[in-house]
Amino acid sequence: MTDSTKDVKKMTQSVGGAMEGEFDLTPSHTEQRETIFMMPPSRVIPIIFLPGVMGSNLRMSRARTAKVGDQNDIAWRPDTLGATTLFTNVKTASFLTPEERQLKLDPDETEVDYYRFTENQGSFDPIGDQTQTSDNRHSNVPDSLRNVGMLTTDRAAWGADSAKKKAGAATAAQKARWRGWSEIGFNDYRDALEILEARLYHITDPYYAQISHNPLHEVWVSGKDFGKSVTGVNLAKWGAPAGKALEETEVLRIANCLYPVHAMGYNWLQSNAVSARKTAARIRALIKSYQDHGQKCDKVILVTHSMGGILARAIIHPEMGGLNDAVLGIYHSVQPVHGAGAAYKRVRSGVTGHSPAALVIGNTGQDVTAVFANAPGPLELLPTSAYGQGWLKVVDQNDRVLAQWPSSTKDVGGQLGTSDAAQTDGLSLKDIYLQGDGKWWRLFNPDWINPAGKKFKKSSAWEMVKKRVFNAQHFHDKIKDTFHENTYASYGTDAADNNLTHGNVVYKVDSLSSDFDDIASSISPGRGAPSTWKIINEDGKGDLIVMSAEKRKFKLKLLSPKDPGDGTVPADYSAAKVKAKIHFKQTGYDHQGSYHNDFVLASMLYSVVKIANTAEGWKK
Repeated sequence: MTDSTKDVKKMTQSVGGAMEGEFDLTPSHTEQRETIFMMPPSRVIPIIFLPGVMGSNLRMSRARTAKVGDQNDIAWRPDTLGATTLFTNVKTASFLTPEERQLKLDPDETEVDYYRFTENQGSFDPIGDQTQTSDNRHSNVPDSLRNVGMLTTDRAAWGADSAKKKAGAATAAQKARWRGWSEIGFNDYRDALEILEARLYHITDPYYAQISHNPLHEVWVSGKDFGKSVTGVNLAKWGAPAGKALEETEVLRIANCLYPVHAMGYNWLQSNAVSARKTAARIRALIKSYQDHGQKCDKVILVTHSMGGILARAIIHPEMGGLNDAVLGIYHSVQPVHGAGAAYKRVRSGVTGHSPAALVIGNTGQDVTAVFANAPGPLELLPTSAYGQGWLKVVDQNDRVLAQWPSSTKDVGGQLGTSDAAQTDGLSLKDIYLQGDGKWWRLFNPDWINPAGKKFKKSSAWEMVKKRVFNAQHFHDKIKDTFHENTYASYGTDAADNNLTHGNVVYKVDSLSSDFDDIASSISPGRGAPSTWKIINEDGKGDLIVMSAEKRKFKLKLLSPKDPGDGTVPADYSAAKVKAKIHFKQTGYDHQGSYHNDFVLASMLYSVVKIANTAEGWKK
């Protein structure tokens, strides 16, 4: 939290007889709250869901909203992508210029779009009419949300005559919003949130027990097929090469406990080190609020998606979140443990396709660079030193590798060999990311990094970019061995065309025009190493024009991905590197949609139960 929150009064209210939590967040008015509904039993293990990059809703500061001339302060809200109200009432995201993207997605001028809260009342505006805050704004969790788990609509919360509603009564949707569900992309994560809330609340069922003499709710009974059944299932069904099936006794053992599901958004534009400190403080406040209301609560379980897994590791790191003592275990889905080649690819040629990310982050390198170059969080998705060497390659027309970076060997004239054309150090930071103007394999085009003309004290835009990239790699060096001892992980290993992934990023030599076909002689040994080629032009969509030392021009074309993965995170280069008790190696889903997959949801439930079983104090 920011320093301004230190003097903020903690608010605790009672709504419809339910107790609410206390959080060090700046109040916008006296009705704000993050509610915790309490009932027997007295033990509580909260489930905290951490979304991936671009999975948290963001709003702009008052000053930035005024500067860009928008009618509202929405910076990023994926559930409304495609609507004419995205960003402004007249522009759709696909028409934003790089300058506008940089201004709207500025880590220094954005915060999580909390439900009736703000981190900084002086800069951000959580109040106003319904287009800016409250229930209409957070209707990504729809008013029609069905009762699920502890999230149930109070009888006095609905009716034609709102004046007759009981004061403080709330709907299931409002209670979910208080739990943070509307802070994140609800469409992407709804399945995970609802199945965790429902299944873990209904572990036992006295009515079913009278019939079957089994105290478990029938969805937990072995042999029952209710979709995503998890007891008695061979783990090979979900992609685990080894591991014991979940037993009914393990489920029953943890039944005398509540597992309220919370979502916690974070500003994914900022460094995960910064987000870790904020989120860890928020989790500690949540635990304390349960304790203050007489509940036994000392640990949480983290469930993550994509970059949320990197955040979770920072949360338990002693120099960042320092929360390892309060985390019982973690389940990760599709975590880019050591980064992903797709991050480099997107900076150079944009986000492929017509996805929400492509609309807002951009279909061209110019668009993506305007955001990535100025945002520490996305830079922490770049391949790290642990990702390996040689993942960025250039090949000839016969797919022979001419050069590759990072590399501990010397770049050579026309092919891999012994020339001393350019010395490398084997690290992406120096070999690729810090390469400047004229180096065709560089990460950033200096002309694209600051289209908004942002000013920096005692530094240039390029120097600030280099500092951010250095800090991103340093961040990963710190957490590379940080994994919770009770970790479970799932990831995509799909080799199907639609989910092939950039484990390697490969450029291929191509002719510049139909009348020039003497490429082989221009790149033959002795004609100049690939590192000596000068970049003449790049279109921001994957095509470069370079010139050899002999002044011969030709094209370098970025090839389509070829490695197994989920379309974003490569399996072998990154996702498989989680240090976990069990890995679930799966197929059939893309990166963003992993939590819509039944096998992911089942392995998530299995893992959460296994983690909960490690808590102390269960009755035998």
